[in-house]
Amino acid sequence: MRRIIVPGIGAVTLVGAGAYFVVYLYRWEWNRALISGGIFIAVEVMLVGTLLLRRINRLAARVEVDPDRRRRIERRLRDAPPPRSAVFDWMRADSSSSAPVFIPILMGAGLLLSGLAWVVERLARATAGGAADPGVAATMARLGPPPGGLLDTSQDPLRLLRQPTSPR
Repeated sequence: MRRIIVPGIGAVTLVGAGAYFVVYLYRWEWNRALISGGIFIAVEVMLVGTLLLRRINRLAARVEVDPDRRRRIERRLRDAPPPRSAVFDWMRADSSSSAPVFIPILMGAGLLLSGLAWVVERLARATAGGAADPGVAATMARLGPPPGGLLDTSQDPLRLLRQPTSPR
């Protein structure tokens, strides 16, 4: 019974969270879309975990039922050599690879390229100063804030209602 109820509730939640995610994105409600997306991912991970756990339990039950199979698996695991890890092999002292030289060369190349980019930026800034197009600046001036700033209330039709009345 639990095998049907848990995935069923998960599937309904998955469909609902996915639908609300799409609706909230359509309405441009980003915070709600993030929450729905988080719920969608959490339920998806839960369903995958449930499926994997069920398969692992099924395999464990098959091994427990057949003692001969269990002995063969134990013998194979005991006879197998431990896997050699190649991760960070270049850091070992007995390593014969030339990889330890690679890291400082990579860092030096990055430093040289950063310096070259800095020189190009400075050169571009020095030479492009007089070449700015005044027409573009005049055209873009229309996109600026109003003359009195964004907090100017001289054009506000409701300013008369907000002014305190003087006592007579």
